[in-house]
Amino acid sequence: MSAPRHSARPRVRTAPPADDPPRWRDPAASRPGQTVWQFISLWILGGCVPLVLTGMARGFKLGGTGTTVATAALLTVAVLVFLGLLVLLVRATPVVTPLGSTPARRLLWALLVASVGALTWLAGRAVADAHGLAFRHDGRLTVFLGGALIIPVAAVLARGWWLRTPAALVLVALAGAGLLAFRDNGPSDGDLRVARFNALPVEAWVVDVPGYRRQRQTFGLGEGGDEYTAAGSGRRIHLIASPVDGSCPPSRCEEPADTGRPRLASGGAGPTAVVRHGAVYLELAADRAVDGRLLVTALDNARPASEAELLASLPEAPGTGFPEHARSWLRRHT
Repeated sequence: MSAPRHSARPRVRTAPPADDPPRWRDPAASRPGQTVWQFISLWILGGCVPLVLTGMARGFKLGGTGTTVATAALLTVAVLVFLGLLVLLVRATPVVTPLGSTPARRLLWALLVASVGALTWLAGRAVADAHGLAFRHDGRLTVFLGGALIIPVAAVLARGWWLRTPAALVLVALAGAGLLAFRDNGPSDGDLRVARFNALPVEAWVVDVPGYRRQRQTFGLGEGGDEYTAAGSGRRIHLIASPVDGSCPPSRCEEPADTGRPRLASGGAGPTAVVRHGAVYLELAADRAVDGRLLVTALDNARPASEAELLASLPEAPGTGFPEHARSWLRRHT
């Protein structure tokens, strides 16, 4: 049996084609390289575009039909340009997201990034307003931090759970913080109802008169104030709350001190008791048959109205829009 023959020619390894370099030599063609490029580009766009759109929207404050139409047209063009830039960006970085393969998917990616990115920007602004963060008045910080809010949106649409999972958590946390900030910003429901009477919430006080029944309750703020009647008699008492914007309370020019202690006022048709609580005068005026000491006791036990009492007694303010209804719903359910 003969031994196997070995060729004397050395084995030659085939080199890769010159026109197909290893991927690590071309970062722009790799997924990590395109991911970095896409996120940095979005950071810049997401920081600058909201400022541009906000500046254009100020044209609506100028008034006039021509100005309003021109402003709306400029905003439409700016939004379309922004969407076009997003489409070009995802076309240049197709390996980052599954939505980068076809024109329809690219347009869908651009719409999702623009719309959800706008929501994240609004949520971030609501949080900044709620906590009084001063960086909103610094243009560079606004661009830097505002642009960062759009990156988690693109990361959720990217390939790889290691990008999608933390990005989704960030968006959920931001959405929760934004909703809480939106809920707590602005006047409360009770404040809006008090403002219907051109009054401040600190002017709404509850006064209970022993032995008398309240016929209507506006905390003394409505026209004619609140009226109390005694059962089985025609005796009446009226409560009037008025702001401290003059030299004396409504019916007396003897201004009481801001001590929170009521006193009887003289010279009226019947007994009258007056007390000052900060920025509001509370005045109880009664018929002649009513004991003045009862009025003093009632004012001495006066207390600020609670939010629940304002909502139960005062009608809804006219002209309340969707934001206030949404804020009210959040306050009731969160």
